[in-house]
Amino acid sequence: MGHNLDIQSMFVLVKMYELRNVKLVADALGKTSSAISKILSKLKVHFEDPLFIQGKHGFEPTTFMDTNLAHFEQILDTFDAIQHSEFSPQSLKQEIVLYGHALFWDNFGGRLYLALREEAPLAKISMRQWSLEARSRMVEGENAVLFSTYDETLPQVILQKPLCEVSPTFFVRNDHPAQSMDELKHYPFVITRNPGWNDVRYPLLERLAAVGYQITPTVEVENTKSIESIVRNSDHYSFTMSRLIPEDCRGIALPTLSDDRVNCVMCYHRAKQNDPQKEWLYRVCHRVLNQLEE
Repeated sequence: MGHNLDIQSMFVLVKMYELRNVKLVADALGKTSSAISKILSKLKVHFEDPLFIQGKHGFEPTTFMDTNLAHFEQILDTFDAIQHSEFSPQSLKQEIVLYGHALFWDNFGGRLYLALREEAPLAKISMRQWSLEARSRMVEGENAVLFSTYDETLPQVILQKPLCEVSPTFFVRNDHPAQSMDELKHYPFVITRNPGWNDVRYPLLERLAAVGYQITPTVEVENTKSIESIVRNSDHYSFTMSRLIPEDCRGIALPTLSDDRVNCVMCYHRAKQNDPQKEWLYRVCHRVLNQLEE
């Protein structure tokens, strides 16, 4: 008998059982009588049964149809139940896995968590450090989100959705002797090191080198609060985003670069690009990030 039966054919069978007339079935389904007759002919061959027999008052169903009508109706009911699930943050109870770099979590993590918690009070929110292992899991399909700057090395299977643009800048303590980039480059440089992001190369330093500024980090630190402490209490300098200059510090602008704006993005697997939960996460994070003025 086989199993290559389409849903439309089942609609024809059930409607024919109900109406017992080919023309009425055709009108009900928006088809021609000829089309309905062809479908019924194929179904007779498929099921090896006449299905309906011509009688005095229309077509009468065979024993096979009487026996199996409930099965056909159950299949159609199940098919009709297939739909996009409704999403409500208020009733969300599952875990939300969020990845980010230290700079992001230290500056936005608290605000983002509270904003998410307000809208999804029942959800468990896990805010984790980005790493090469996390990158592999996302590429393989982990249902998680990464907040980062645009990364040209991420494979196309990861969607990078723009959130906002920021400008990188160097920062020093308020009474630091240097007033310009030319003066600053002679002082020790402390850089934030984030696994899975700049543990192999430093894109910003590569861009500066291309315009004649060779900067070599004196120390690498993963914790941004430690970096701020070093800068406040020494002649070291570091870099951050212009809207995120730490307290008791001031910014020193980078030399003019052709692409001195950095895109902040929300990343997730392309298989989830129409997921209403991801759309909600994007809206909340977009609002949180853009509440801080440049």
